[in-house]
Amino acid sequence: MILRSQLSRIFIRFGNGARMQSVKASNFQFPLLRAKLETNFLKKLITRRILTSRQLLEIKTIQSPNFGKAVDETYFDFKELEWNGSYQQRVQHFMALMCEIFKLSEQEAEHIVEYYPFLWKEFFHKTFAYLKSKGLEKETFMQYPWLISISPEEINSKIDIISKTFNDLQNVNACACLLKFPNVKIEKLVSNWKVEAMECEHPSKFHFLAHALKVPIGEIMNQLETKSFLMSMSYLRIQEGVNICLEAGVEKEDLLNDLWVLRNRPVKLRNRIETLQQSKIPVKPWVLRARIESFKTHIQEYWKERKEIELDHNLSSYLVTRLKCDPSVVARMMKVFPNLQRATIRKVKPNMDFLLIDKCVDPSLIIMTPRLLCIKLDTLKDRLEQLEKNNIQYSSLWMIVRCQRHFDDYIKRWEPKRN
Repeated sequence: MILRSQLSRIFIRFGNGARMQSVKASNFQFPLLRAKLETNFLKKLITRRILTSRQLLEIKTIQSPNFGKAVDETYFDFKELEWNGSYQQRVQHFMALMCEIFKLSEQEAEHIVEYYPFLWKEFFHKTFAYLKSKGLEKETFMQYPWLISISPEEINSKIDIISKTFNDLQNVNACACLLKFPNVKIEKLVSNWKVEAMECEHPSKFHFLAHALKVPIGEIMNQLETKSFLMSMSYLRIQEGVNICLEAGVEKEDLLNDLWVLRNRPVKLRNRIETLQQSKIPVKPWVLRARIESFKTHIQEYWKERKEIELDHNLSSYLVTRLKCDPSVVARMMKVFPNLQRATIRKVKPNMDFLLIDKCVDPSLIIMTPRLLCIKLDTLKDRLEQLEKNNIQYSSLWMIVRCQRHFDDYIKRWEPKRN
């Protein structure tokens, strides 16, 4: 029994009532006893205040709050309690919740904490359970983790506004991108989308996009997170741009991945498509929206590459022309050095130009050592320069294509002769 005269003050705190009892004393003569009591008190306090995510899930499983009216008074919401845990404890608890409820890996949870540094102290615990019950998928949560900073009641009211106009958008995975807006703006947006589609085939421009590109409506709605211009662009403008691109042969997947092209005026799209088709160049969304300088450069480089590819299929004729020899000689070169058969004109042309034009090497030396055409140009230049620097006369270039050790030995063997 601890006497009142021996204690300075002991706090006993209960879970719900915060009722406190205190015992005062003038002198405290048992420091070890006091330390033991304070340690036990802290242990009990931490045990009561910090619950694991698994315990939280068990609580959520037992309770099923009605978000239509008022939340059950017995519902345990950590957001509404004073939290005395450290920063590290709170962040770890937040990460544990994400991993437990949405099956995130540790790296994915760390990524969210890194890119949303204040989310760990702004989220609602009850929102986790609510979003899970609504069927929020892991991929959607990864794209919109800020959803957990909105209360269940607020999310429910936003979804109600959307579903009244577009019933197929009440799925939280489809309308998640809209939940960041105030209720008034959401109501205005969905109302405008419905009005502009009154005389059109589909309920909204997003339904048209989903139909034209053959994808679920949710995939189109997720595009709004990065392409917000689609919210204000008219139905008819989007419809015209999509039809122009698809009629020109643009792949649906390419258009879906680059909806930025719809920002260009239909007249510009038609003019560029006409230019590309006249040049027999495939139509790509990024080419249609590129700057005029990049557009012209693309056409020039495309035809340059096409010519080189055509030449690559006729390497033998190229070698016959450059080396001024018979086709049988080229065939023998390729037999001696089979890798030459797999080479391209773009590969051999730099070496050929350097040997024949810059160094005026006799073509017969190249025919004798066809490997010269396939080594690195820098190596070829460096070794020829070493031969010239050491005044080494050569009637063959076989040493050029040897390994570095053999080439160095060859240079050293010539040093005594020069002396």
